[in-house]
Amino acid sequence: MIDTISYIFMALSIMIFMSIGGWVSYVKYKHKQKINKIFNLSDTALLSKEDNQKKADFNLKLLKAGITQKEFNEIVIGSVLAGLSLIGLVFLMHFTLVMNVGLIVGGIAIAIFMPLLYLEEQIKARIKRIDNDLAIFLDLLIIILEGGGGLNNAIDRVTTDGAGVLGKDLLEESRKFKNEYITYSSEIAYHNLAERTGSEAIAAIVGFMKLSEETGIGVKTIFENQAQEIKGAEILNVEKGAASMNIGITLVMFIFIIPAVIAMIAFPMSAGALVTGF
Repeated sequence: MIDTISYIFMALSIMIFMSIGGWVSYVKYKHKQKINKIFNLSDTALLSKEDNQKKADFNLKLLKAGITQKEFNEIVIGSVLAGLSLIGLVFLMHFTLVMNVGLIVGGIAIAIFMPLLYLEEQIKARIKRIDNDLAIFLDLLIIILEGGGGLNNAIDRVTTDGAGVLGKDLLEESRKFKNEYITYSSEIAYHNLAERTGSEAIAAIVGFMKLSEETGIGVKTIFENQAQEIKGAEILNVEKGAASMNIGITLVMFIFIIPAVIAMIAFPMSAGALVTGF
């Protein structure tokens, strides 16, 4: 009875704390909206430099993950519901004290950390998809450049006609890069491309393209070298995977197959089933 009352008190405390936090955030938001109406200011103008930086960093993570704010909010809601469902098991089932505390801590951890973990995993998955398409993308650019086309024309053609060969992530980044390259300076376009993708391979290509502008080296040569390097790295990864697969198969044989074969022979022999009489 005492344990049940303590669990109820703990859950009510958590709910009251979350409610107070939400109410304070809502009051601040409404106050900010009133100031906006009076002075005709935007929300961004009312934020401090630190808040602006935090918001910019979070928006950059969303761009790297390839998801929108709405999609992230849905993940947050789902994580909170999952955490509350886990905590609800404490009141529905009769577990031990340690188990109940673990469920409560686990539910809170899911509600808080699951959206951030999901965001990080989406960033890694998107970087991997971009890197997988990068070698083919460079090969297509090289073909157009060899035909006498310029860099802008090559990027435009590959972005327009490469939908059936390349993934949407790299095509979208290519489209954004071309627009920024035409509208703004090349320095801004290079920086934004490297920041949005988060890919080390693209960062290396961007560095060589900057060097190309400074030294006059043709971008075609840079793309050829980078394409060969990416393909070599992919072949090396495949060879490493094949080598580790052989080790894994050998380990499985020693752990599962060979003991089973020995048992099939040893057990009948110990029982005398394989011994024939003369």
